Amino acid sequence: MRRVLMFHGWGFPAAIFSSLIDDLTPGFVVETPGRTGYGTRPEQSAGTIAVSLQSPTLLIGWSLGGQDALKLSLQQPELVSGVVLLATTPCFVNQPGWNAGMDQAVFDAFRQQVIDDPVAAMQQFVRLNAGDRADRQSRARLSELSGGVAPSVLLNGLDELENTDLRDSVSEIKAPVLILHAVDDRIVPVAASYWLQRNLPNARLVEFPHGGHAFFLQHTNEIADLVRTMA
Repeated sequence: MRRVLMFHGWGFPAAIFSSLIDDLTPGFVVETPGRTGYGTRPEQSAGTIAVSLQSPTLLIGWSLGGQDALKLSLQQPELVSGVVLLATTPCFVNQPGWNAGMDQAVFDAFRQQVIDDPVAAMQQFVRLNAGDRADRQSRARLSELSGGVAPSVLLNGLDELENTDLRDSVSEIKAPVLILHAVDDRIVPVAASYWLQRNLPNARLVEFPHGGHAFFLQHTNEIADLVRTMA
């Protein structure tokens, strides 16, 4: 059976993938290496993730986890059989020459909110992830999983998002890449996925009309079917 690694995003543990994992496990062996401080390991080196592949593996990453998947594809290209990117950007914060991310002022204000009132910050993040047309079940799942990460871990992840820029290296990834994004994403603009499609040598893009940043919660079956096309 084919091995799959799934990397979760900022603020939510790997359990966010539970429904998608259920859809995939009949044909795949799925593992979800969690970041430290996300309820899976002690908090030292908070927020980091370290994975070494031992056999050909399909990587699936959401947002910050998508960046993890891209980095691993660059580190161990011979063992990455394919990559699925969910709402992923090569560069999260806007800067000169890049405007497909989040404005620096908005990012800084959110970081300050995490420092001042992490509960309110995560409540806001839940709303942003859910999108404008979120169903009750998706919003409830996001709320349920949003409170278990320490502020220090959240801040570590924000630092990583701010300082990661993969634009100069993604063209080296030769594995097939499936890029999935909802057009109503209010956290990572879909323009970031357009850029990835143009700059990854072996990529295709599938857009979803709604679902927000966590669109996979509403489109689980469709996404599982698309993942199977990578087999």
